[in-house]
Amino acid sequence: MKSLPKVLLAGWLYAISWATPLLWADECKFADTYSCAQSAANGSSEDSTHAAPTTQVSQSASGSEERGGASGLFRNWFRMGERIQAEQPDWLSPIATTSGRLKQEFRYDLWRQPTTLGGTDYNFGGGKGLEFIIAPRIQLMVGPPSYVAHMGLATPDGFGDIPVMLKFRLAASGPREGDYLLTLFLSATVPGGSNAMRDAILSPAIAVGKGWGRFDVQSTFGASLPSGDTAALGRQLVSNTAFQYRMFWKLWPEVEANSTYFLTGKNAGATQVFLTPGLGFGRVRVWRALRFSTAAGMQIAATRFHTYNHRAVFSVRYSF
Repeated sequence: MKSLPKVLLAGWLYAISWATPLLWADECKFADTYSCAQSAANGSSEDSTHAAPTTQVSQSASGSEERGGASGLFRNWFRMGERIQAEQPDWLSPIATTSGRLKQEFRYDLWRQPTTLGGTDYNFGGGKGLEFIIAPRIQLMVGPPSYVAHMGLATPDGFGDIPVMLKFRLAASGPREGDYLLTLFLSATVPGGSNAMRDAILSPAIAVGKGWGRFDVQSTFGASLPSGDTAALGRQLVSNTAFQYRMFWKLWPEVEANSTYFLTGKNAGATQVFLTPGLGFGRVRVWRALRFSTAAGMQIAATRFHTYNHRAVFSVRYSF
């Protein structure tokens, strides 16, 4: 599967080409009230007088061209994103469990993880990046490669894999209409630096969630499937469940259960489970539709077998 990056790029281009006509088709629906009213007024005036001055027609055409240009397309895309996000639960994204919500958000994570040899590993980026809605049911996430730094060890520092994710929302409902969601997603990591895996890894998964007032449960189940070198990397089944509660002052305490079952590879047959307590804060309005949120937590091994332990995670998000 050495052609995986080309396949992902082709899929992304196809999704973009499919989403663009939808944006234009919804232009009238998302146009502001003044523009629609002005258009209707112009039409009725022409019907009553059966004629219009040449200069007025030219100005109207010029104005419509300005509204229908790049700024109009961006405005319609932005309003589509607002509508799509309003049709689903308003939960904060958990620390480790991937949210099934479609989002317009930039997220940056930092991991701090002690090693068994007495050093400390830092991961800047955490496999996150820019998430944006490209169609009414589809969201794309593309992130920069994480930078991995090893403190106290001779291992060289460097960039890791490039993360990509595509979400497809099957069903969702807002807080007043059921407060649930069901989403499919396909994530991948593509080798991008000296600290990257030698092969790409595909991770198909399904996400479900349900809320009851201030309390919600978000869960994912999927698989990690390397495109090569399976003897070393192995294949895994991955399950994550987050229990959240929305408190006063925009606080979101949570606890997660993160488990991995190793199907093949050097750890075949083993299972590791982490408990991840955490606390989120947000979303706080920064400017217009831009909002800030953050979260922090620590993954603590709950099973005798584990490949790491006491991983501290700090996350910063800007949603729009």
